[in-house]
Amino acid sequence: MQDAMLSPQWYRISGLHPRLRPHVSVRMQTTRGQAWYVLYNHATGRHHRVNAQAYQLVGRLDGRLSVDQVWQTLLTLQGDRAPTQHDVIRILGQMTDAGLIQAEVTPDVRQHVQAHEQAQQRQARARLNPLAFRMGLFDPSGMLERIRPWSRWMWSRWAQALWLVVVLGALGAVLAHWQAVHAYGRIHFMSPGYLAMAWLIYPLMKGLHELGHALTLRRYNCEVPEVGVTFFLFVPLPYVDASATNRLASRWQRGRISVAGIAVELFLAALGALVWLLVEDGWLRQVAFVVMSIGGLSSLLINGNPLMKLDGYYVMIDALDLPNLAPRSSQQWQQRWRKGLTRLLGLEAPPEAQTVAASDVLERLALQVYSPLAWAYRGLVTAMIVGWAADQVPALGLVVAVWGLWSLLLKPCQSLLSGIRTLPSYVAAQGRVRAFLMGGTALLLALVMFLPLPSSRVVEGVVWLPEEAQVRARVDGRIDSLKVRPDQAVREGTPLLAMVSDTLETERAALLLQIDRGESEFNAAFLTDPLRMGNAREALERDRAALARVEDDLARLVVRASRDGTFAVARAEDLEGREVRQGDLLAYVFRPTDAVVRAVVPQADVEEVRRRLKRIDVMLDEQPGRLFPARMYREVPTATDALPSPAMADRVGGRVPTDPKDPEGQRPLLPGHVVDIELIQPLPRAGGLARVRLELRAESLASSALRLLRQLMLRHFAGVQP
Repeated sequence: MQDAMLSPQWYRISGLHPRLRPHVSVRMQTTRGQAWYVLYNHATGRHHRVNAQAYQLVGRLDGRLSVDQVWQTLLTLQGDRAPTQHDVIRILGQMTDAGLIQAEVTPDVRQHVQAHEQAQQRQARARLNPLAFRMGLFDPSGMLERIRPWSRWMWSRWAQALWLVVVLGALGAVLAHWQAVHAYGRIHFMSPGYLAMAWLIYPLMKGLHELGHALTLRRYNCEVPEVGVTFFLFVPLPYVDASATNRLASRWQRGRISVAGIAVELFLAALGALVWLLVEDGWLRQVAFVVMSIGGLSSLLINGNPLMKLDGYYVMIDALDLPNLAPRSSQQWQQRWRKGLTRLLGLEAPPEAQTVAASDVLERLALQVYSPLAWAYRGLVTAMIVGWAADQVPALGLVVAVWGLWSLLLKPCQSLLSGIRTLPSYVAAQGRVRAFLMGGTALLLALVMFLPLPSSRVVEGVVWLPEEAQVRARVDGRIDSLKVRPDQAVREGTPLLAMVSDTLETERAALLLQIDRGESEFNAAFLTDPLRMGNAREALERDRAALARVEDDLARLVVRASRDGTFAVARAEDLEGREVRQGDLLAYVFRPTDAVVRAVVPQADVEEVRRRLKRIDVMLDEQPGRLFPARMYREVPTATDALPSPAMADRVGGRVPTDPKDPEGQRPLLPGHVVDIELIQPLPRAGGLARVRLELRAESLASSALRLLRQLMLRHFAGVQP
């Protein structure tokens, strides 16, 4: 116990008389019923929080008492709860590094210069982030002071009521016109014109966003020392230094400052939505759509998302009274990983100098889940950015992917291993630890590269029937009525639909009249004019043959079943009065034994499906959750430029994206191959949509990489497309 309280390095600092620097101010905050103290360094503009127990030490650093005298006082007052000499050394070291205290002894100049250079190197590495790097511009204090009266109006009750009415009204209007918004977005979202407008408009929106922060800061008498620009994927985005928020004692004031930017962005998005709904097509409507989509998506996915350490995160920690949640949760998980790794390596780890404690169930749960959830969400966002960047500039996508791998995986591992190397027991076991780490890394790489990994593809399809089951119009006409009910059993030859054709009726009447005239002419020329009689006979034969064809077409207006089965038709109520062309698909005569699913496999996946197909399962939209086993029946060898069924298109409720430039809405956005999937068990009906899961044989990453390399070489040297 005595060894745990004492430190062999105590003699170095026990006689010093430290005190807070003149440019450091202290303000108390209450968090979850506990007192915390915020130390504000006016020279650097940074804030540092210490709990009440640590402030018992910090508050006694007045330059008159020595470190040992302060510690002895704490021992007398707190007894067993007093900090150890190790704790005192750690706290004073952290405060010295932060430039918060000074003593009568001049610090080691080389150590100070080295620490300063390391800090500059960390800042330089942060600026080299290919996702975002920052550049400060100027101090906006004078400009903000001139427009400071706006801040009072911005948070007035009338302004808040106006914001609520506009945002909720726009949300309701967008939901009411969602089909139109979705259709417009399919055509314009992420198009070259959209991206060009977004590059110009979003910096302006972000400037107003930051102005909302700045005005709210000035409303609470907080300084805004700097305004600058962050280049996110080479898009210039303004920012303001809002670090003075931490000086405020009220968490509701801090939360209001954080939410101001989100409120401005949502208000702009709402205005954009209303303008888009009110104006006709043109450049103004395109600008309004850009404002609406960027403002909404940015607020939901980035700025307003608590898992990103932006405005939404600070709103959450102030609303729930969970200060420093992200670093504390990260520290807790680092301690767990460090403890587990030292135990795995057989090292003796000293007790943690600073443990992360929770005061209640909510804080304990937040500390447990926040760090892994935030890490997973950052990984998802990074993957989306990598995919988008690779589509635009492949080299940029590669750079972003490497940086994402470093920041999400390699950097945390490096930090963890660096902590392990500082352990006293590491020196004695250095060789064993290195061998273990190298072996573990090699094993992990081998597993990642050579372990067969299962994969699958899910494609869209429609329940299809053979040609003899399809009921098609045999002539042009208009559907008059249904002769049988849907789902009724029919026999071969049963009338299914009755059609009418004004054209055929008119043609039949004209032919009958023409035949009457021809017969009269034939009778008049009989035995008197052989030449005229011969011509009349030939004309009569032609007219009677034409009449027979018309009569046959009229008979075909009654559509009959070509086989026994069940009559199936989609939207029977919409058929009556519909104009159809010869060959149009009208209905089915369905047998449970002959249904297949016709699916469209993207061209990029066709070769892999051919080579690695293992199993096929089909799930019908009409029976979600139930899988029907199936097998490959037939494949069309060439890519298709039209969907097998109009019902598959996204414009009419299907799930296959179609080319916005196709007026018929039948051309898929990405080329694909049509395959027929034969189901092993019968289906109750046809015509419905389905999803087909193509399970592939397991393949390692190494095999996939070699195959891709081979395809690239073939494409480069022989011009063969993969």
